[in-house]
Amino acid sequence: MDKLWLTPETPAGLHEDWPNKYDAFSWLEYVLTVPNPIYIITTRKPNGQPNACLHSWNMHVGQRDNLSSLIYVLGHSHTHANILREGHWVINYPPVSLWQEAFRTIGLGDDVDEITSAGLTPEPSVAVPAPSIVECPMCVECRLDWHRDIGAGTLFAGRIMGARVDPSRLPADPDRRIEALGLMYNVRGTIDPATREMYGPNTLGVLGQVKRISPDAYFAADGSPVPLPCPMREERAGDRSNR
Repeated sequence: MDKLWLTPETPAGLHEDWPNKYDAFSWLEYVLTVPNPIYIITTRKPNGQPNACLHSWNMHVGQRDNLSSLIYVLGHSHTHANILREGHWVINYPPVSLWQEAFRTIGLGDDVDEITSAGLTPEPSVAVPAPSIVECPMCVECRLDWHRDIGAGTLFAGRIMGARVDPSRLPADPDRRIEALGLMYNVRGTIDPATREMYGPNTLGVLGQVKRISPDAYFAADGSPVPLPCPMREERAGDRSNR
């Protein structure tokens, strides 16, 4: 297998489908095709109104009672200022059926309730002052633990204080859960690493199949194994892969 060595420095003459694209994003993101879930960061503005930021740079890390949210936020954004001032945020995961409402959060004014203005519904969170979004089946509440400036933005680490979830969207079977949640993923337009040609704009992706690599059972709360309906799962996955 012949592999290419690629560095973060943007190659000269790389095509931009919008001005200064690679001042905001690394060209390697368009080579390393690892889709990230799309979510909405909610914070509070200085005037107390909800701020909503469509985002996809996030991951949950940690173990046992110490789970954290890592997010990278550009330094010129309202979200960046709100997190530094307030020390809290909420990660809200919208289903793909709400993609239009999610994208309406982009570019709203300073003085408005950005959740309501996008056609969504704010609600008080449980453990942090930042608001949550009613229509999102998973809302993860975070308290700032530490932050570090990197390039034009900041990496924030937040202790996850808890999550409010809709149990009807979280069936035990992982295949059914992925389908019920309908989460959106940010699939970057791709760059050919050899020719540097660009293919297509960013797109939204939805997971369509869960491939089982573990034993044919999951475990109930009391620790007893519960067999999985394997033929049904394979049939459902096959149906979705053909859509």
